[in-house]
Amino acid sequence: MPRNGLGIPMVSSSVGGAVLNVDDVLWESFGVNEIAINYAENYTNVVLYSQDTTQAEQWTKTNTAIDSTLYEAPDNSTTANAIKSNSTGEKAYNISQGSLSVTAGKTYTLSVHVKKGTLGFARVYFSDGASKTADFNLNTAAVTNTSNTIRTQVDSMDDDWYRCSITFQATSTTSSGSAQVFALSAAGDNTPNVAVSGVILLYVWGFQLEENIEASPYIVTTTEARTATETLNDLSSIWDFDSANLMPEETPNSEGVWETSGNIVLNHDYEELGSELVTNGTFDADSDWSKVNATISGGKGNLDSSGGSSLLFQSALVVGKNYKATLDVSNYNSTGVCALVDSNGTTLQEFTSNGSKEFYFTHSGSNTNLTFRAISGGVFSIDNVSVKQVDPNDRWVSEADWTIEDGVAKGNGASGSSEELRQDGILTVGDTYEFTFTIQDYSSGSVELMNSGLGSLSSNGVHTGIGVAASTDLRFRGSSFNGSIDNVTVREYAIQPQDV
Repeated sequence: MPRNGLGIPMVSSSVGGAVLNVDDVLWESFGVNEIAINYAENYTNVVLYSQDTTQAEQWTKTNTAIDSTLYEAPDNSTTANAIKSNSTGEKAYNISQGSLSVTAGKTYTLSVHVKKGTLGFARVYFSDGASKTADFNLNTAAVTNTSNTIRTQVDSMDDDWYRCSITFQATSTTSSGSAQVFALSAAGDNTPNVAVSGVILLYVWGFQLEENIEASPYIVTTTEARTATETLNDLSSIWDFDSANLMPEETPNSEGVWETSGNIVLNHDYEELGSELVTNGTFDADSDWSKVNATISGGKGNLDSSGGSSLLFQSALVVGKNYKATLDVSNYNSTGVCALVDSNGTTLQEFTSNGSKEFYFTHSGSNTNLTFRAISGGVFSIDNVSVKQVDPNDRWVSEADWTIEDGVAKGNGASGSSEELRQDGILTVGDTYEFTFTIQDYSSGSVELMNSGLGSLSSNGVHTGIGVAASTDLRFRGSSFNGSIDNVTVREYAIQPQDV
């Protein structure tokens, strides 16, 4: 029986009882009536010139330059490159390689060795039409701002080098995928302000994109993709990898580890946020905002409705989308109405005190304006305005009484098939899946994850069920449900035995 358990069958052809071949990732045939464990694994790095980013045909530089000077790499060779600024100001500084092929639904890992220069953060990024990213702190090895990744990993190496990797499921089949590394001044800041050209921002070496659940040993490439074979060490007391004496123990111990499939739900924790949408949110200049009875001065946007309705606005939003906003309010005079409004004048968020504000809203109305308004004598100032779209890649369809905010999906009295929370097209009809999700902040009603085998639920906690997909869509349906959904995990189900 294959080590991977049921779901990875061993297939053979036979004539008169003679085994002719075995088609399996962990078993192979040496001859008639002979099978043995295949104790080698193959990995292919499809990034070309993986440690020579000076190569212009494959590598594109944005506001950066890679000179011919080489630096000490993690393998102690002098083969590492330095990303240098060749432009100044608040810009994106990155290098990229396109024309990389991935297949929708398959799992890939992109890894690169990075060392801090003038800047101490790096963003590892892959796009196949949808972005998969993570920001890596090259001082502490912390990972933040992950988007559309299954897992991330940081391996610390000598001389302040880190191998940073992101693992993701390809969204689209394409031959024009793009792998990139951005130099950041801080996590989330993909447009650092670099004042001088020719400054070393980051050191890079050893790019690798492979179809794998984690980063395998690095494979150097030049003009073409390269495959390397990794021999499995015969060190286990359970598994015999040298094809000599396959004798599993009668009761194996914990060395027998069975792989489980990855989570197919994208943005499963509802944490994904889009890029910054506000221009000049710090009001450093009197620009980018339209003003009616309002001013920009002293590093703030100032609204005063003593002479009539006071407006400060800019085009930044899309009608019907959900957003997270943060800002600082000051100089509030405790009168009138001071608020964020839509284009119809409907209040989306009212401000009744000074201080830092964080809130979520759905943009409504008839235009794209982000609009702050004071009326009826209201006076207030705003600063550090930030607005980012929630679920920026539209992974979830949240109908009617469902909203996505603060890292959860909220059912605000949701009921019936017309008010579902859905992720479309991720299941295969007739396949069996294991479904897990968390209910929290429950107050009333019930919710059902369709075809999960769980039925209607009306309590907080982690809920797990096994069911057969009757539709390609993952669907939550409420019955006057007031509560939150989080950490949705769906895996293809197969029996995963621990004893062999």
